[in-house]
Amino acid sequence: MDTNNQRAGQLKSEKQRLKEIVSVFLKHGLKNGIANPVQLRLALEELGPTFIKIGQMLSMRPDIIPQAYIKEFQKLQDDVKPERYEVIREIIEHELKRPIEELFLSFAEEPIACASLAVVHPAVLKNGDRVVVKIQRPGARETMLKDIALLRRITRFIKYAPQAEVLDLDEAAGELWRAANKELDFQQEAHNIKKFYEYNRDVAYITCPRVFEEYTTREVLVMERVEGIPIAHLEQLAAEGYDLRDVAVKLADNYLKQIFEDGFFHADPHPGNILVREGKIVYLDFGMMGVLDKSLLEKFNSLIYGIATGNVEAMQKDVLRIGIKKGSIDTRKLYSDIEQIYNNYIVTSLHEIDVPQMMEEIFKACRKNNIAIPADLVMMAKGLVTIEGLVARLAPEINIMDLALPYARRYILSKRNIKQDLTRQLENFYTLTKSGAKLPVRLLELINGALAGKIRVQMEHTNLDEALNKLNKMVNRLVFGLVLSSLVIGSSIVINANVGPKIYGISVFGLVGFLGAAVMGTWLLISILYSGKM
Repeated sequence: MDTNNQRAGQLKSEKQRLKEIVSVFLKHGLKNGIANPVQLRLALEELGPTFIKIGQMLSMRPDIIPQAYIKEFQKLQDDVKPERYEVIREIIEHELKRPIEELFLSFAEEPIACASLAVVHPAVLKNGDRVVVKIQRPGARETMLKDIALLRRITRFIKYAPQAEVLDLDEAAGELWRAANKELDFQQEAHNIKKFYEYNRDVAYITCPRVFEEYTTREVLVMERVEGIPIAHLEQLAAEGYDLRDVAVKLADNYLKQIFEDGFFHADPHPGNILVREGKIVYLDFGMMGVLDKSLLEKFNSLIYGIATGNVEAMQKDVLRIGIKKGSIDTRKLYSDIEQIYNNYIVTSLHEIDVPQMMEEIFKACRKNNIAIPADLVMMAKGLVTIEGLVARLAPEINIMDLALPYARRYILSKRNIKQDLTRQLENFYTLTKSGAKLPVRLLELINGALAGKIRVQMEHTNLDEALNKLNKMVNRLVFGLVLSSLVIGSSIVINANVGPKIYGISVFGLVGFLGAAVMGTWLLISILYSGKM
C-alpha cells in the first residue's frame, strides 16, 4: 500500500513538474515551435538550477544548436544558494562512513564556490594537507535526470512544429542525458584527473590538483587546494614577472598535445578553469573531458593537415570519413559547401577569422546533408576555440594553426609504414624507368618508318556496309525517278509532234511512253511504301 502511495505521489510530482516546464516554455514563446534565443535563455533561468546546467552543457555543442543560441546560453550563470552546513555534513558522513571530525582537521562551514549541481568547501586533512571538498547537492542527480527525461518527452511533440528544424531536439536531449551521467559521477572525475596527470607527467609546465582517492565517492570528491593567478588576469601575470608570450605558447602547445598525441583533452578550458602558479599552468575541473579514439584521431589529423596545406579535396573526403551518416547524402552539394567555407575562412590566418562562425558553417553544411559530427570532436573544436581566444589575449601574434601543423604532420608520419611506402615507390619507379628506357628506341623506329613511307594507317568503320547499302538504294531510286521523268516528258513531246501511227488521233509512241511511265511510277511508289521510308 505504501509503495503504491509513493508511486502515485511520484507520478503526481512528475505531472506537476511537466506542467511547470511546459507552461514556462509557452510563456516564453514556444507556441510556434522554438523560442528565440533570448526567450529560451530566460525560460531556462526561470526553470532553475537544473535547466541552467542544461543550457550550459548545450553551449558546448555548436553541432546541435545554432551559434545564436550558444551565445545566449553562455550568459547563463549559476545563481544558487549554498546548502546548509548540516546537510553538507550529513552527505559527507554518509558517503565516507565516518564523522567529519575524524576526517578533517578543519572544515569550513561556508563554501568558496556554489554551482547548480555541487558546492565546494575548503578543508584541512588530519595530516595538514590543504584540500577542497566538492559535494554533490542532495537530490541533484535524480532531479537532473528526471528533468532531462521530461524534456525528452516534450521534444517528441515540439519536433513536429514548423520551426523545430532550427534545433536538433532529439540529439540535444540524448547528449544531455549522456553528459549528465558523466558529470554527476565524481569518481569518473577523479579518474579523469589521474589520467590527465599521467599523460602530462613529463611536461614540466603543466599540472593539475592531486586527488585523495580514500576520501572520494560518487558524490564527494576531495582534491588538493590549488591557488594561483587566473590565466585571464594579464596585468597580474605581468606584474609577477611572467612572459605572456611564453605562457601563451605553452598553453597552446600543451592543448594541441592533448588533442593530437594523447587523444584525451580538457573539454571546458575556459579562463576560470586555468591558473598559473609557480611557473606552471594548472588545469581545474575535470568533469567534462573529451576522448578521441585512434580512428577518429587519425581522421582529424588528416583533416587538419589538409586544411593547413590547402588540399580542399582531402578536406572534403575527411569530413565524410569523420561524420556519421543519418540519411541520404548529396555528396556534390556537401563538397561544394565545404569548398565555399574553405574559400571564405581558411584563406586568412586563424586569428583573423571568425572561428566560431566558420565551425558553425561546417556543422550546418553537415546537418543539411544528414551528417552528424561525433560529440567528442565537437567538444575538441569548442575547446580549441576557447584556447585560441586565450592565446589571442596573451599574445595576438601567435597563430595556433602554425603550431598545430607539426603535430598533424608528425602523427601522420608516425602512423605510416615508411618501409612499405618506400618499397612501393621504388617498385613503381623501377617499372617506369624500365618502360622509359625503351622509349627512345621505339620513337626512333617510328620516325624512320615515317620517313621511309612504311607506315600504314588502318581505319575501320563499324556498320559501314549497312550505310553503303542505304546509300545505293537512295541513288537507285533517284536515277529511277529521273528516268521516269524523262519518259513522261519525251512521251508528251511525241504526242504534241503528231508523228507515227495513231489511234483515235493520238500517237501510238506517246501512249506507250505514258503507259510505261505509269507502270514504273506505280512500282516505285509501292517499293517506297513497303520500305517504310516514305
